Amino acid sequence: MKRFLEACLAATGLALACAGALAAWPERPIRIIVPYGPGGSDAVIRMVGPDMSKLLSGQPLVVENRPGGGATVGTLAVRNSPPDGYTLLYTGTAPLTVSPHMRPLGYKLDDFAPIGNLTATALIVVARADAPYKTINELIEFAKANPTKVNFGSSGVNTTTHIVGEVFQVAAAVRFTHVPYNGGAQQVAALLSGSADVVIGIPGAYMAQINAGKARGLASTGLKRSPFLPSGPSLKSEMGLDVIEETKFGLLAPRGVPPEVIDTLARALQASAMSEEFQSKMRSSFTTPRYLNPAEFAAALAQEDKYWQAMLARPEFKSLKE
Repeated sequence: MKRFLEACLAATGLALACAGALAAWPERPIRIIVPYGPGGSDAVIRMVGPDMSKLLSGQPLVVENRPGGGATVGTLAVRNSPPDGYTLLYTGTAPLTVSPHMRPLGYKLDDFAPIGNLTATALIVVARADAPYKTINELIEFAKANPTKVNFGSSGVNTTTHIVGEVFQVAAAVRFTHVPYNGGAQQVAALLSGSADVVIGIPGAYMAQINAGKARGLASTGLKRSPFLPSGPSLKSEMGLDVIEETKFGLLAPRGVPPEVIDTLARALQASAMSEEFQSKMRSSFTTPRYLNPAEFAAALAQEDKYWQAMLARPEFKSLKE
């Protein structure tokens, strides 16, 4: 009985100590790894960081760009971090739902705990301003007549922009020459310089150039026309091409982070994401805000994972896995 009581007292002390530690969390800055180069998707998480910090004991959120390997380098770094909530991942969904179905990466979707989603925006197909094609139909006709003559620029091998481009080529029965760049900023620069003829990316990266006549928007990967590019038809609904992509960007933690910490982070993220200031800034930057709580984000990730597993099992995409 004495040993039993001692064990109970020890367990109680441990539980109280843990509760105290969680109550004090966070006690130091929180690092958010973005697995892409600067000047692109990291702008969104940098925008909500200060507001989240106010709800997280004033601790700063330090954003660290760690590109490479089609966004897998930074993703793997978070996977291998201690599950204490001090290292998080802000990413598009492709590194989690697409890349693991292409080759062994040292991580899988289940290695991460969803905290919340911030945006969900259909991509757009963009051509350089002086390209010999002014519409998506003209691009397809030109590409069919000139196989591999169109340089297709992506933000990196096996990133969303690359994979969606491959799906588009199969659906349209054309063949581009893929030119990968290191992040979204380089992808934009390549289009403006003429090194890339066509790109697929988020509207926020290209609408300023399109509106200034420095690039030409051709189509949308959503089920309907992008509100930011009303002149561009939907590849799926209007063109009949089996290309659908609504890129989500959200915050995740390594699997194993205490539920109380996930809940604390989720509440801070939600408050920031649902603010009128954030919603207005997103729309003005050509981005569609869409907050998803941890359960909703997990369900969306599972659905995407199932879709891409089936898509990449098709023989047309065998070369991507080689």
